[in-house]
Amino acid sequence: MFLIGVDLGGTQIRIGLFTEEGELLDRKATLTKAEEGPTKVVERIKSLIHEISLPVIVKNGKESIGGIGIGCPGPLDVFEGIIMSPPNLPGWNRIPLKKLLEEEFQLSVYLNNDANAAVLGEYFFGSGKGKSNLVYLTLSTGVGTGIIDNGQLLLGQNGSSAEVGHMSLNPEGPLCGCGNRGCFEAFVSGTGIVRRAKALLEQDLESASALHECEELTTKLIFDAAKKKDRLALEIVEETRMYLGVALVNVIHLYNPSMIILGGGVSKVGAFLLEPAIQFAKERAMKLMADSLEFQLTQLGDDVGLIGAASLVKYHHQA
Repeated sequence: MFLIGVDLGGTQIRIGLFTEEGELLDRKATLTKAEEGPTKVVERIKSLIHEISLPVIVKNGKESIGGIGIGCPGPLDVFEGIIMSPPNLPGWNRIPLKKLLEEEFQLSVYLNNDANAAVLGEYFFGSGKGKSNLVYLTLSTGVGTGIIDNGQLLLGQNGSSAEVGHMSLNPEGPLCGCGNRGCFEAFVSGTGIVRRAKALLEQDLESASALHECEELTTKLIFDAAKKKDRLALEIVEETRMYLGVALVNVIHLYNPSMIILGGGVSKVGAFLLEPAIQFAKERAMKLMADSLEFQLTQLGDDVGLIGAASLVKYHHQA
């Protein structure tokens, strides 16, 4: 059986053809050009799927393709396969992508949140292979979470469970993109870290921080400055470590996983950020849960979304 994965983002569409064992056989990509609206974006998706699937169909027949999996930012109706209104896909209001692609290809189509897809990629082919209780946590522009609970993808009533990024950690904290205050995402996402650093710089205009000299502040610049003992940068990093640790404790107590896998651009800072937060979590979590818990970085790297999308097909065939 062959698997087709579609990683649909606001900037790029990536499509991969995989074997059932997770071997990438071919990939295609194009710019999303989301500003042109959903009709043209859907046509680009169709075109790439036709291109990548044709050689397989000619050689092995359409029945050799198990289906098409799509990972996409939410909000989504994952049960009906409808994209509701993602902020990075303007004009995508209740677009029935599953139906549109099933009509085009006469193949089963599975749509899910990109973090849910990613945890399936880790479960089948990555760091979490063989683990039946697994959390995937991506620290990037935002914070995304996927949960495998006793071998099942945790979805909730309408497919929106495990929004760990919007867990309230401080009700008086910084404003989050969701409109709430003090969310985990507001403290630990790349966007949140930069926003907090800018606010602190504005409050402390007389400080000697090297961050005042940065034309465009980034997470990398903040962490690099902290490693050089820049006082203001260290303040931001220490707060980030603390809130990441607090969130990890909550995740451990909520889901009791055997492994937590960390991915996304912020996680690439590595031990300087992660080790103190993980140590905090291990010390604060209940001993029974903490002692048997592993922490890993994703093995799938930047392809986790693409492999995850294809894994949606594998998961539904095993259900």
